[in-house]
Amino acid sequence: MRHTRIAAVAASAVLALTLAACGGSSSGGAGGSSSGAAGGDGSKYAGSGSVTFANYGGTGAKAETDAWFDPFTSASTIKVVQDGPPSWAKVQAMVDAKAVTWDVVQGGVDQGAETNAQLENIDCTIVDCKAFESAAFPAYKQAVPLFTFSTIVAYNTDTFKGKTAPAGFTTFFDPSVKGQRDIQSIDNGWAGFLEAALVSDGVAADKLYPLDVDRALKVFDKIKSQLVVMADDAQCLTDVGSGEAAMGTCYNGRTALAAQAGQPVAIAWGGQVQSCDYLYIPKGAKNVENANKLIGYIVENQKAIGNFIAYGGVNPNATGLDAASPWVKFLPTENEGTGKNAPIVIDQAWWGKNRAATVEKISAWLSK
Repeated sequence: MRHTRIAAVAASAVLALTLAACGGSSSGGAGGSSSGAAGGDGSKYAGSGSVTFANYGGTGAKAETDAWFDPFTSASTIKVVQDGPPSWAKVQAMVDAKAVTWDVVQGGVDQGAETNAQLENIDCTIVDCKAFESAAFPAYKQAVPLFTFSTIVAYNTDTFKGKTAPAGFTTFFDPSVKGQRDIQSIDNGWAGFLEAALVSDGVAADKLYPLDVDRALKVFDKIKSQLVVMADDAQCLTDVGSGEAAMGTCYNGRTALAAQAGQPVAIAWGGQVQSCDYLYIPKGAKNVENANKLIGYIVENQKAIGNFIAYGGVNPNATGLDAASPWVKFLPTENEGTGKNAPIVIDQAWWGKNRAATVEKISAWLSK
């Protein structure tokens, strides 16, 4: 059963990199074993030659290789060449110079992916674009979702030993629960966190937007003395793992790695702020047909990524996830709550218009 999500995402909304965000998948990643690769019928993807995929390297690229690239090559005989790291500025430069070397690019879609002159349209006769009609993140004419990851409430298990474990953001904003809370920089306007504050204060899911920033900050007022704005994302697990912070807004992938390494940390999934990476094809790519075949294969077998890293498939009909995978308990899509604990997907249309003013308002609040 697909749970109702806390979201008010317009059909034309575009998804930004969070930094958590959507375009930087390596930020929350965690590598894994080499078993559990995608299966599926590869005959419809048969071809020849190669396709160049731009990603962020590291554990994320290793997981993509194991989950998708190697089995795709086995099924299609098309070789996947990896390059990167990608950025929209690099894509623009390639397209403008008519020297495109990437065929498929992983990233966000804040640049627009409906009528973007620098992107190819996705071939929906090869790619199952309709698979995302009921998904939290939509497919666009020029991009489809790759996977989802989350910013969650991580907590120190020693701190809460013998006590009720945090449920998620409702606990984070509960002033009766004592202890330092770490939170990300205000650079992105605390997108997702303001929504979580409002939900914990009783705002209905379908009434979140336009965001009442002042009301959200009144929720933050109750824990302000216990709040620490982090210098960087790595500080979250440093502080939570050491016990200096009782809770922190960390990435689910990094928290998974820390927990598997034996650190006293765990994830409270309630109100997880979900983000998404997308796939798109630069205009003038040399191997457009192969690019669509690779994207189609990934969409069909999207959940296989969860066998190797703490990312979830967005396509609800995708195959490939092994129920025995050690990553299942760390996947956003396998840990979705309901009500106040339902996942939050931010409305990028609203944030695109209001981010700067929101950052300014939070900065003034912090200085008081």
